Amino acid sequence: MSFLGEVLNSLYGAYRLARMDPHGLSFFNNTEEGFWNSFKAAAVILPLFLVLTAVRYTVDDIDSSLLRYFFIEMIAYVVGWVAFPVLIPRICAQLQRTHHYMRFIIAYNWSAVLQNALYIPIVLFSITGLLPGGGGFFVLMAMIAIIVYSWFITKTALDIPGPVAAAIVVFDLFISFTINMYAEALI
Repeated sequence: MSFLGEVLNSLYGAYRLARMDPHGLSFFNNTEEGFWNSFKAAAVILPLFLVLTAVRYTVDDIDSSLLRYFFIEMIAYVVGWVAFPVLIPRICAQLQRTHHYMRFIIAYNWSAVLQNALYIPIVLFSITGLLPGGGGFFVLMAMIAIIVYSWFITKTALDIPGPVAAAIVVFDLFISFTINMYAEALI
């Protein structure tokens, strides 16, 4: 299968998972090659992220130079993409789910495309004042949807109970929050 075919299949699998269909997992290339290819989802999302970064720089009151701001945001972006996949294998081992690790990360990475396709435009409309009431309600609803989606992927791909999946999602949120807070402190 071509890489474009793999991307389209993976995005369809992510879409099926978003509809709470566990058979969405069957659309991913659940091989070692598919695992490494799934990190290319970061490149798919990158244009939206760059637009968000540029808009935040122009809208927010940022004291740093554009170059410093851009590099800090890009480093945080890369760290955000690798931190969770690097930290989760130990948890998978403790849960005796090491054999599902690659399948989980593949689904996790490709699902990030859909998550960001929902979240970034809402945040953009929110920070530019194009959503009513500052957009806080819409941002909150998007976050809730993303958390539920992440929980379903975690539960399904790792084949674990719901409460355990919820704990892993909270761990992922903690990692993301920590990376973002550290990046903000550097700006």
